[in-house]
Amino acid sequence: MSDETDDPMEALIGIVAVATLPLTALAGIFLGEAAAATVAITGWLFLVPVLAILSDYVDIGEWWDSARSTEKSIRERDREHAETGDAALQRLRDRYAAGEIDDVEFERRLERLLETEDAEVPDHVDLNGTAEHDSRRGRGRERTPEREPE
Repeated sequence: MSDETDDPMEALIGIVAVATLPLTALAGIFLGEAAAATVAITGWLFLVPVLAILSDYVDIGEWWDSARSTEKSIRERDREHAETGDAALQRLRDRYAAGEIDDVEFERRLERLLETEDAEVPDHVDLNGTAEHDSRRGRGRERTPEREPE
């Protein structure tokens, strides 16, 4: 049978009560009897009763549950945000592959997507080499201004 508790204050009281005994022994061995007595009095005769009294007046469990639910909602929001960014990136890739947008437009939209959504660039996407590489194959539509004769 499990004797676990969901109340963090009760857990803290148990931890203080259980940790006081070995701390008392260690203090007695390394620092002397006065230090051992101080640890024992502070732990068992002060901290445990004070925490028990506070647990009646302070509802840490409600705060704890609220903090855990907030953390969970933040994780869910971040996961949804990442999924949305992945979907937008995939749509952008599909449009580029279908020839609906050119190299320059692809790079512009990819940079905007990365700036606005703080998405990480996947390892296989090369922001600097994409247009140059594709323009060598004849797919690039980026024009360079012609020089005027001097």
